[in-house]
Amino acid sequence: MPDSHSAHAEPAAMPATVQHHTWVDAVYAHACDGVTAELGAASGTGMGEQIGYPAFWRRVAAFASELLQWGVRPGDHVALVMQTSLETMIATVAVQAVGAVLVPLRAIGHLREGSHQAQRTLDALTVGEARWCLAPATWVDAYAALIRTAGLSTVAISTRDFTSVPASSASGPLPPPPLALDPGQAALLQFSSGSTSAPKGILLTHRNLSANTTALNDRVRYHRGRGVFWLPLSHDMGLIGCFASSMFSGSSVRAIPPETFARDPLRWITELSAFRATHTAGPPFAYDLVARRVKERPALPAGLDLSALEVALIGAERISPSLCVEFERTLAPLGLRPHALLPAYGLAENCVAVAARKPLTPTTVRNFNRQALGEGRLVAVPDRTSVSPSADADVQPLVGHGAAVSGTRIRVTAVGGRDALPDGRVGEIHVSGDSATARIVAQGSHEEPVHPDGFVPTGDLGAFAEGELFVVGRLKESFKHAGLLYAPSDLETVALAACPSSVTAVVVVPVAPENEPAESIVLFIECSPSRTVAAEGGEKTGDESRLVDAVRLALLREFHMPVRDVFVVARGMLPRTASGKVQRTRLGAAYLASGAAGVPGRRPAPYAGEVSGIQVPSPPGCSA
Repeated sequence: MPDSHSAHAEPAAMPATVQHHTWVDAVYAHACDGVTAELGAASGTGMGEQIGYPAFWRRVAAFASELLQWGVRPGDHVALVMQTSLETMIATVAVQAVGAVLVPLRAIGHLREGSHQAQRTLDALTVGEARWCLAPATWVDAYAALIRTAGLSTVAISTRDFTSVPASSASGPLPPPPLALDPGQAALLQFSSGSTSAPKGILLTHRNLSANTTALNDRVRYHRGRGVFWLPLSHDMGLIGCFASSMFSGSSVRAIPPETFARDPLRWITELSAFRATHTAGPPFAYDLVARRVKERPALPAGLDLSALEVALIGAERISPSLCVEFERTLAPLGLRPHALLPAYGLAENCVAVAARKPLTPTTVRNFNRQALGEGRLVAVPDRTSVSPSADADVQPLVGHGAAVSGTRIRVTAVGGRDALPDGRVGEIHVSGDSATARIVAQGSHEEPVHPDGFVPTGDLGAFAEGELFVVGRLKESFKHAGLLYAPSDLETVALAACPSSVTAVVVVPVAPENEPAESIVLFIECSPSRTVAAEGGEKTGDESRLVDAVRLALLREFHMPVRDVFVVARGMLPRTASGKVQRTRLGAAYLASGAAGVPGRRPAPYAGEVSGIQVPSPPGCSA
């Protein structure tokens, strides 16, 4: 169906039937129906409390009553420290139940004044115009001190403990919701990932959230299922794509703290097996890390069984075709079904879900000419027997992300334009529809533009081929070498394959030094701490030298691309977003500003949070 603004816009899928107008309505309805599914969170060592929907709703109603007694009013912005716990899940629904706007904060237990994490928290409170800040009992004093020291006198913030509110009686009729909510009312100020820029506040209404969770559940068949998730509840993929979608559909939920996954990635697999999970989700780096850990373990715990798993959503960054093949091959002996990995594309500006494939269908991998890709065209090349990008440097395999979810429209435009490009042309992805935000707030209450026709620019490059969306990369991170277009992930896949299992990540950062005619690349190799102890005097050990040589050689061989600089850093030292994306733009800017640029070859690599003059703070949450 042609778009009224452009004949080539991707038509919206037929809207799904919205079963509930708000998340609050959904939980109350499941409680009244006596849904036996349970919600809960695992601790670092075992399973915490798990309760059914009637008991969950009673505690929501009790906390909502407490919020009203504190003085929280409809329209107030309430910041909530999103620690992975049952109490946080209850508070999330209770804040919305009283008509307040939820402002999720990253869960950081040790806030140090002047640290990057502390500044991001203050930015979120300021951009979010928070009037209240709710923190777990053991963290209340730290957050109160941070707010007091920062002198946020323009905002009347009260820091309260939300974990000590008693539940109402377990008997008698279920209490009704305290307010009748307007679906058009603001419900959530979700922050973008901030991988290439400062985080932005995405204001979402109850209608947006209801439409997107309904559409996502319809696409991935998530109705009364069983989900295990570890993504931070402060991030759109964790909060909306995992927890809220589960809750909206009346499913059972077991949430794992992200720090637990970071310490032991295989805990994810053991919980999936123990819970007989049907659904889960994660970014590509997490699936890659699990596959590498499984391969290096000679013997896994007996009885692991992933045969119940129907959907393992993979998204949040570009997906390597070889990763999909390798993950499913590695975990097949544990009962993982073929095609359980489900590629999806989304972003906070559309709540979370934009496009996704259907469950248990073969992943589409198409090979395109890299030269044409650099010119903005998808030109198919004959299929190869291998999907590895190392097979031919002139060929770029891309994973298809399916069609738009119900109620969402996608168009691909020339950068900065509005007219949709025809199929096969690469441009910036724009989204609109029932789930799309109408308001984006940045620092200083500055509002970023949304097109008058309702389409929101995403900053991602992509194209349509045969009705399916292919994501090429981030607009700000893609770069050219010898006339060919690359995304950092193209090189990272090949580089990581040349590394031993002790390497947890390879990060490619394009840089454009002043007065140089072309971009070049800098590599950061992230290793376990035991492999990153430099010899006295700052020289690399023999193992590190061989590692650096192997990575350089792999990229020269496969892409004919020299590497400007290589740094070996300890695991956890690279700055990441809440969803685990490495902040490449920040690393590149720090590299150029450090004075370390200009000398190709190996460099000493200090390991106490500093990389040759580049201050690299430890990331919060889920670095792997």
